[in-house]
Amino acid sequence: MKKIQAMRFGFFDSDGLKLRYFECGEGEPLILIHGLGDCIEGWTFQYDDFSKHFRVVALDLRGFGMSDVPESISVEDFARDVKNLIDHLGIERANLLGLSMGGVVCMEFYRQYPEMVKSLVLANTLHKLPDAGRAMFEQRLKLLESSPDMTQIAEFIAEMSIHQDRPELKELVKTIIRKNNKEFYTKVTAELGRINYEDLLPKIEVPTLVITAEFDVTTPPALGREIASLIPKCDIPN
Repeated sequence: MKKIQAMRFGFFDSDGLKLRYFECGEGEPLILIHGLGDCIEGWTFQYDDFSKHFRVVALDLRGFGMSDVPESISVEDFARDVKNLIDHLGIERANLLGLSMGGVVCMEFYRQYPEMVKSLVLANTLHKLPDAGRAMFEQRLKLLESSPDMTQIAEFIAEMSIHQDRPELKELVKTIIRKNNKEFYTKVTAELGRINYEDLLPKIEVPTLVITAEFDVTTPPALGREIASLIPKCDIPN
């Protein structure tokens, strides 16, 4: 068995913001891009396996985890965070894996910097807000607007995200979400409601894997199949 490399934490500059990143393993670079409200710690259960095969790099996007919180935000800003980290590490071309919002960031990154992408893994994500998901999206925004802090939304996300009877996983999700800046989290949620990468997907020319989850209510398998059907070099989920 290949020995897992030591974990390495650091910070880098992205447009004047101090952002945190993490590295482990050796080989081809694999950039992990987290979802809404998540952070480096959200990948805890994947690091060991991934680092046996790749040089794994994860970051706290601006506003999340231990990274600085900006006043305004766009998906383009998140993609630039990834670009600035890759430049900081001297990486020319990388494999990108994005979960949920991270998948959206992957699409935006490919739109801006296609020459820097070797492959894409889009996990439980969306390319636009489907009509069927509009009600849940509005429910999230109303919950955020009516809550004094992140406690209620953390409970909501944990119950919705973890299908299995795994109280320790639900508690981990709650802990991570509760630490978020509520104002920034709300801004990002609203930003995600405006995305549309339908025209970009047919232009993606790198090998792409779309991953879905059977019981995912936010980004259900049908949405993943729609994304996969629009990308030429894509493995389509069953």
